[in-house]
Amino acid sequence: MKRFTEYFAALLLMMMPLKFGGLAVMPETGGFYPENFADWFFIVNWPPHSIAFFGTALLIITAFGYREKLNNRILLFLLIWCILPALAAVPGMIRGERLIALGELSLLLGCGSVIAAITLLVGRAPEKAAFYAGALLIGTLFTAIYGWYQHLVVLDEMRQFAAEQEAAGIAVSDGLKLKLSDQRIYATLSSSNVLASLLMLMIPVGLFCAEKWSKYINPPRSGKIFFSIFFTGLMLSVLLLTRSRSMIFCPVGAAMIALFSHSGINKRWKIAGLSAGILLATAGIIFISSQKGRSLASMGERVDYWRTCAVLCKDYPLAGGGWGEFFHTHMLIKVSDIAESARDPHNVVASFASQCGIPAALIILTVLLWPLIQLWPYRFSKTLPGIVFWSGVLFTLHSLIDCDWQVPAMITVMGVLYAAAIAQLPDTGHQKIPVWLPLSILGIAGVTGSAISYHYLAGDKALSRLQDKVNPATRETEISLAHFTVDELAAAAAAYRPRSAVIYMYAGDWYLQRKNLVQAEKNYRKALELDPRRPGAYSRLASIELLRGNRHQAEKYQSAALALFPKSTQYTLEKLYGEP
Repeated sequence: MKRFTEYFAALLLMMMPLKFGGLAVMPETGGFYPENFADWFFIVNWPPHSIAFFGTALLIITAFGYREKLNNRILLFLLIWCILPALAAVPGMIRGERLIALGELSLLLGCGSVIAAITLLVGRAPEKAAFYAGALLIGTLFTAIYGWYQHLVVLDEMRQFAAEQEAAGIAVSDGLKLKLSDQRIYATLSSSNVLASLLMLMIPVGLFCAEKWSKYINPPRSGKIFFSIFFTGLMLSVLLLTRSRSMIFCPVGAAMIALFSHSGINKRWKIAGLSAGILLATAGIIFISSQKGRSLASMGERVDYWRTCAVLCKDYPLAGGGWGEFFHTHMLIKVSDIAESARDPHNVVASFASQCGIPAALIILTVLLWPLIQLWPYRFSKTLPGIVFWSGVLFTLHSLIDCDWQVPAMITVMGVLYAAAIAQLPDTGHQKIPVWLPLSILGIAGVTGSAISYHYLAGDKALSRLQDKVNPATRETEISLAHFTVDELAAAAAAYRPRSAVIYMYAGDWYLQRKNLVQAEKNYRKALELDPRRPGAYSRLASIELLRGNRHQAEKYQSAALALFPKSTQYTLEKLYGEP
């Protein structure tokens, strides 16, 4: 049973970047749910929230019959990385959108289940730590290979397919068009920035595994050189193809920490290193501004995010504005001229501070920093704790400038690496409480996460079918849903998500496309009843009134939309009348 558990865990870790790299907690965008099994296994990422099922299964079979005692450091890590993030998310339920809050809990508990299971496994057998780190590396290497395949083949095929769809009269979403016009690659993950983060934190692990695996090559020195060049060359080349800001700033930040914390480097070299870091950062800014679709304006947008977070922290310091409130507030008060409706501030601490309160942000900051504090004394060693320390530094920096922990693969990969490294540290004494107590807490958390995930995914699939009905991606999809009415699919989605305004927005769009203005208006008004701060609903009502010839009423609705998102050109009167 132990051997089966170890191999199941290794397989799940290998699949982590390949199958769990999608963006979670997106309740207004249904996931992919193909009917063909081959599409599930070979093409489509698994729904991100399904990680809870895999994590809970692994946790249960790991904990079954577990008799070993856990040392205090490992026990504390279980609490900090597997339980605290979900607890920090709870205050955001007070004022927040229920669906988003449940999605956050499902995500964090699902990732926590996988991390907890691996922590128990390495707590039982610390010598297996490198085995699990190697499983993550293999999955990352496959991801990098797919990144090259995407760069050379897939993106061109997707552009050709999109052109054929448009030629056939099938609408292609603006989001897909934007992605296809971008030269950056994202492989199996949700974005180029997330792929960059994965590759950055796994490059040190690749060097560590090159050292370990070289013993299987004769002579070992040649094996080490080969593995080092292959691992770093593959991951670094794909990292460059992401053209991500973080691939420049995070390594420079980590290098500065290494430089100024090393007692063996004299002051002159530290000043020289600092100068080199400034030059690299400057070069990075020039590089960013030269890239298509990237500019310094997007960096300025991040400052605007922090301003919105500061406003929410001032107004709701203890429990935050609630999950989803950042989106509404930022649309209303943003000063940047970029018409981007950001869902989060791209900073995990700021996200929790603004939506769950300052105490929750301090908890997340503890989650980020505690493992680094534990590994700090080993930062210049060539052991796994030393290697993982620098992976953790890169992950932490990325979490503070470009990531909100919405991709389950990223949270889980870093948590597993931390568990593997902490298991190698000297024993700090064993727990004095019965082992069944922490196992019971973890088990309850895992089962709770799975139950929430089931409800979330069922609603997600129902929403996906409604979206496919309104905007079918292929002729086959259109035919498969032909015998369902829009109202039937909307009712099925509403059974799981009764407070979701987006369901009625899609139904309204269906009727508006067919010029059934009465039914379209009915659905848009229902959407506003559920979510009065929805500019898109007001804008569509304006379009309906314009079709009826009621220009005055149309302008009132369009003005109401613009008042909710003043920086968006989509809701101006010029846009209403189709003027450039």
